[in-house]
Amino acid sequence: MYNEYSKNLKEVIKQIVDIVMSIPYRVTPMKDNISKKPKKGYYAQVVTKGTIDTLSLCQEISSGCTLTVADLRAAIEAISSSVASKLMNGYNVYIDGLGTFSVSAESKLVDSEDELRAPSVKVKNVNFRSAVRLKNTVKNSSFIKLEK
Repeated sequence: MYNEYSKNLKEVIKQIVDIVMSIPYRVTPMKDNISKKPKKGYYAQVVTKGTIDTLSLCQEISSGCTLTVADLRAAIEAISSSVASKLMNGYNVYIDGLGTFSVSAESKLVDSEDELRAPSVKVKNVNFRSAVRLKNTVKNSSFIKLEK
């Protein structure tokens, strides 16, 4: 009896962990208003559980190491400032295990190279490309379907 109870309890715990450590998704119908012969079907759409802010992240990290929340917040602020500075100076920034930050630019289309001058070039976006390790870790995620 005890072994059966223990086995059932382990299965229930596994199911709870699978739910908590899963990415929720919903089934969404495909909408194609462009094609003459629109495709029909459904696709998975991730439903976020919310956004984790810096303080919450620092508190979680701090509980597993010797750094304080204040230390972690200061480090994150310093990294943010340094990344911005390096991007503004024309560098890409790679953070091990996280990924690469880079800048993309935009300008008006001109007829000749000489017409394109620095003041007319603007930052279009700050881009992020995840590190392979991060991508591979997240690829091992499980998903859980949300019911309507």
